[in-house]
Amino acid sequence: MNVIQISEHVFKCEFEIAVPVKILVNTWLIKDQDDVYIIDTGLEKSVNFQINAAKDIGTPKAIFLTHGHSDHIQGATKWLERFNIPIYAHRYELIYINGDAPYPNKETLEDTGVANIVQPLTEQTFATLPIQYYLTPGHSPGHVVYHHEIDNLLISGDLFITSKEDLHPPVRKFSVDMNENIDSGVIIDEIKPKLITSSHGQDLLYNVELYKKYVLRYRD
Repeated sequence: MNVIQISEHVFKCEFEIAVPVKILVNTWLIKDQDDVYIIDTGLEKSVNFQINAAKDIGTPKAIFLTHGHSDHIQGATKWLERFNIPIYAHRYELIYINGDAPYPNKETLEDTGVANIVQPLTEQTFATLPIQYYLTPGHSPGHVVYHHEIDNLLISGDLFITSKEDLHPPVRKFSVDMNENIDSGVIIDEIKPKLITSSHGQDLLYNVELYKKYVLRYRD
């Protein structure tokens, strides 16, 4: 497990798992003066590492989820055992996070451990924060990305899997609508972030050719 400062205000917590190949499960800590905001909670076994890293840089204030899949939300209960802080996701995700319906591509309900606790994201939530969210459906109905405006850094969750050179789509069997997901990726050309950081990949510098190549390679 590693914590890496990837911009002035953003720290990435890297956690590697083998299923059976090795993949990264990244989460992020956003420092805003003395406050810390957590983006995704990853797997439960990585939470103690996240908590220690967060406490080293400030006081945890809230958790923001990119979506409700288990590798992004599983650690939430452990966070909430230690800190009385709110947790947010897009309102389109709440039906799945609360276990009221399975994700459209799944037959079983999610057991997130935080049913009926997660609050919907609102513009008011971000009124005084240095980040904004954007709805990017396709991988899941309520998937969002977070843009740190001062650092011009995009936390893309599972919108992409990133290498150091290119964008790649998330795993198809875990995605609801791959073409919709690929279309949602146009957000990078609208925001033009300096850096793209994803849940299961390496950090990638933005350039104007990235999304064009991605669409040509992967869109049906």
